[in-house]
Amino acid sequence: MDVPPGSTDENQISSPSKSLLKRIDIGLMTGLCALLISFVGIMTSRATYKMNQETQKARVLPIIDIDMGYENIGNRSEAIFVTRLTNVGAGIADIQRVVPLQNGEAVATIRDFDDAIMNRRMRNNVGYPIASAATGFLRAGNSIEPRRYRMGAAGSELGAYLNGQFGTPLDGLDLEVCYCSVFEDCWTVKYLDRQKPKPVKNCGIDKAPVDYFQTYIDQTAAKRLAPSE
Repeated sequence: MDVPPGSTDENQISSPSKSLLKRIDIGLMTGLCALLISFVGIMTSRATYKMNQETQKARVLPIIDIDMGYENIGNRSEAIFVTRLTNVGAGIADIQRVVPLQNGEAVATIRDFDDAIMNRRMRNNVGYPIASAATGFLRAGNSIEPRRYRMGAAGSELGAYLNGQFGTPLDGLDLEVCYCSVFEDCWTVKYLDRQKPKPVKNCGIDKAPVDYFQTYIDQTAAKRLAPSE
């Protein structure tokens, strides 16, 4: 076989043809495009999943609104003090922690709580309150009243109390509530803040409920059962 001038058999063997290089370039580009399309598809699927998840969360989002104070003040026979939690959201709220506070400190006893909302003479004229636990599941649109006092005869002093004649009424009294959704997203909200609920990681260790209003019920029951001196 004759060899063209200026070339060798070795050059013909070691130098890839242009058609081969072109096929390699096309194959590489096709692979890169396929990889890019796969990546875009994964990101799109992830974004769609996240958007669907956020939509589902919004459909079952609980929002706890807190009311605490005196109502029907102008009508002595109907005047009450009430602590009320209302779920104004769209889904069930798992209320896990409810803590009354005064000047930032937990109100540990029922006597301290009563002293924070009325004077001692008023308390002596008020019968037993309607009381219940504050933690647990609360459906959308429902309310729970952990503490309700019907003032009755004590209503005659209510105006003077609220006008500050016995000191600052409800001085520094606040209420902190922590609750979670069915997706275990959790929030805290305070009565005095008047701000939207603040997201938190959880409401406490091992989801153990903290309910000071249940503690008040237990304290009152223990006092009734205690032998008189």
